[in-house]
Amino acid sequence: MISPDIIEEVKRLADPVVLIGARVRLWKSGIAYAGSCPFHEERQASFRVYPKDKHFVCYGCGASGDIFQFFQRADGKAFPTVVRELAASLGIVIPPERPATAQEQRERGERASLLAACEAAMSHWQRNLWGSEGEKAREYLAERRVTDEAARAFRLGFARPDWHDLERALGAAKIAHAVQHAAGVITSREVPGKGVRYHDRFRDRVVFPIEDIQGRVTGFGARTLGAEPEAKYLNGPETPLFKKSRVLFGLRQARDVIRSTGRALLVEGYFDVIALHQAGFTSAVAACGTTLSREQVEQLAGAGCMELVLLFDGDEGGALAAARAARVLLQANLSATVARVPTSSHGGQSDPDVLVARSGRRGMEEVLAAAKPLTEFLIDDAVQRHADGIGVQAPVEHKLAVLRAVMPFVLATPDGLPRATFERAVARRLGIDIGPLRQELQRAARTERPGSHP
Repeated sequence: MISPDIIEEVKRLADPVVLIGARVRLWKSGIAYAGSCPFHEERQASFRVYPKDKHFVCYGCGASGDIFQFFQRADGKAFPTVVRELAASLGIVIPPERPATAQEQRERGERASLLAACEAAMSHWQRNLWGSEGEKAREYLAERRVTDEAARAFRLGFARPDWHDLERALGAAKIAHAVQHAAGVITSREVPGKGVRYHDRFRDRVVFPIEDIQGRVTGFGARTLGAEPEAKYLNGPETPLFKKSRVLFGLRQARDVIRSTGRALLVEGYFDVIALHQAGFTSAVAACGTTLSREQVEQLAGAGCMELVLLFDGDEGGALAAARAARVLLQANLSATVARVPTSSHGGQSDPDVLVARSGRRGMEEVLAAAKPLTEFLIDDAVQRHADGIGVQAPVEHKLAVLRAVMPFVLATPDGLPRATFERAVARRLGIDIGPLRQELQRAARTERPGSHP
């Protein structure tokens, strides 16, 4: 842990104009220095560096912070790494960290063993896919319009139907059963009179490795190839490495584009991500079948995302997925929009990968161009559900139902301008006075407070 005194010393000695100016061409503009923002594409110079207060602001995209936050966002590095690099450039010596305790050393060793097991498993499944026994899986991927190039870029693999294929392969690599099990790649069952028996968790499936932003495999998802009645998709269990709420499929492949554009597309499925990348939308990531979490939003922000587009299916499930993500996004320091994939004129699926196959890049561009701000989507969705799409002219009962539906989202929005703007949008859409609406929200807020219920 770096001493707070050293962090303050680095901040005191750091010249933001010199350091940021090495990345961004700056010129004097009043009390600040101006330049083009490195975090989003712009024609006007909205970026400012204030040397007195040692902070930066972009009045175009909203990015702001101190010298540490600038390099965290620009390079995608952790805070301690940025502090150490800046300290070294300033000639400030940071004492070495204390020696790791026995417990810390043991945890690091366990983590390294799990990472090695995951990497070995993925390498084995990749060999299966591109070997003679992977023909069935390759044919399936071709049916799903996944090119060989994309399959290799996303490190897809094939788990054979055998019960012990991976178990034997990792055993031959001297990876113990306990480590394989802890990594989530094999599972176990108790056999009466025979003790614990292990077998492969994934069988007869295409395997999708889930990597962290550094490209290390931490977990897996898989899609069945068999016809037996079982779950189409199967995710590995939570492990010391793999927490579903903290990972995003495709983030490693998308990170550079997200950092350069400040924009990310969030979809629901593995094949959606791959199809979008193949079509040139290379900032697409997926939440691995979970509701978008605060940790995932923080990962996106750490990768440089300032605008998140929710690109969900055009069915009921897609609308619910957007609503579930809304509470987290309304509290985050990034803008969010919602794009819905329309169903085809003859019915059928409305997944992003189907749209790309049906309408190509242009069709997807049209869908993204029609994206609505998140708050507008929430209001419109509630009006459609509870007031037959009618706003101002809706009966009073319907307006109250709409208000009850959007109220949790308004209350989840931070106080100040963001919430006030949301409140005014609801009032305009329903044709009601802002005063009574705010009174109703205040009553709802009181009833939601801990301890307010009898």
